[in-house]
Amino acid sequence: MEKSRFIEHLKNYPHLYEFEEKKNNGYSGVLVRDKEYHTLTFFTDEAISEGEIVDLLKHTHHGRNVEWISRVTGYFSKINSWNKGKKAEFKDRYRESI
Repeated sequence: MEKSRFIEHLKNYPHLYEFEEKKNNGYSGVLVRDKEYHTLTFFTDEAISEGEIVDLLKHTHHGRNVEWISRVTGYFSKINSWNKGKKAEFKDRYRESI
């Protein structure tokens, strides 16, 4: 991928990403701030040229894009849609290892 194309993509999503072109330890590249996951990721020019946009942006999550689900009375639901009280109750539950 071309660096200019990567930067153009980031510009199209200002609500998700901030970026700046800079040098880091002698390598030129792009420092990307992911606003949703509150992470900073430095992409070298070489990494950008060898990668695809989807794969590059996955690296900005730093493993924080995990969804928790729970099974309650036979139904699965995403925990991130629960209110504060229900999340606190979930945190206090006893868990049995199998």
